[in-house]
Amino acid sequence: MKKIILLLLVAVPLAAQQFGQVGTSGAQLLKINFDPRASGLGNAASSIVNNAAAVYTNVAGLEGVQNGEIAFTYAPWFAGIDMVSIVGAYRLENIGVIGLQATGFSTHEEITTIEMENGTGQTYTIQNVILGLSFARHITEKLVIGAQAKYIRESYFDHSTSGLAFDLGSNYDLGFSGARLAMTLQNFGPDLDPLSGNYNDYSDGNNQKGFLRTPLPVTFRASFSLEPVVAEAYRVRVIADLIHPNDNVEHYCLGSEVLLYNFIAIRGGLKLNYDDEKFAFGIGLKGSQFLGQDVRFDYSYEQFKTLPSIQKLSLGIGF
Repeated sequence: MKKIILLLLVAVPLAAQQFGQVGTSGAQLLKINFDPRASGLGNAASSIVNNAAAVYTNVAGLEGVQNGEIAFTYAPWFAGIDMVSIVGAYRLENIGVIGLQATGFSTHEEITTIEMENGTGQTYTIQNVILGLSFARHITEKLVIGAQAKYIRESYFDHSTSGLAFDLGSNYDLGFSGARLAMTLQNFGPDLDPLSGNYNDYSDGNNQKGFLRTPLPVTFRASFSLEPVVAEAYRVRVIADLIHPNDNVEHYCLGSEVLLYNFIAIRGGLKLNYDDEKFAFGIGLKGSQFLGQDVRFDYSYEQFKTLPSIQKLSLGIGF
């Protein structure tokens, strides 16, 4: 009996580590990173993001914006869904950097098929939108903090819901070899309101029931980065991120970025302890070095085991 109890005490925690609470949170759009730089590094980027797109990974990275910047991202998603996002950031002298983001998607019209094999003739769409307001500034010479408030709205046919989510981020310069330590808490806040309207529960006598409140996809990140090689023509960065979501098991991400002549960046990353995601790579171009314009282009490719691969494109313009 004692052996059985001991086995249960060991097995239960191990089982809990292997299975996450997948499907227990809403507002899944909040979990998608619209920064191809971060995606190309396998999501290992919380300690190195330093432009307007930092709002997707670590809002404290907004402090890297020197004047003003706008970035547009296009991400063709699964099932033919096209996602877009635009973010802008502007430095207020001696105060900090403020940022705005608008992110979302809308599916094509589909025909409903409830109880009718050929459809009812009625169409529906699915829409998700995020609007965000953010701010970041130096607290000390080495420490940067940032905060973001996001409004999320989801619409499914004639059902909809909305809510608020918040981010907190930090980035600390450790003072050696370009080393940085960052921590973020993303998407925390009150549960989403229940979807409006009712639904028919066919498993319970076709009775009409109301929807329930849904938790937000809260995520904690810890990141460490280092520049072990710095030369006149190139530099190498290595990054490691731990990601702890409230609706899945912990993820571990390793990434590396090689910057050549401060013009072209080559990136790659591994995603560990994910169900379907495997690795990613990407490329970035900075126009300020040779074009005389503060323009950047970023591209990422993310490989999945079962689902189709995902590509993201981003164009950033400084002013």
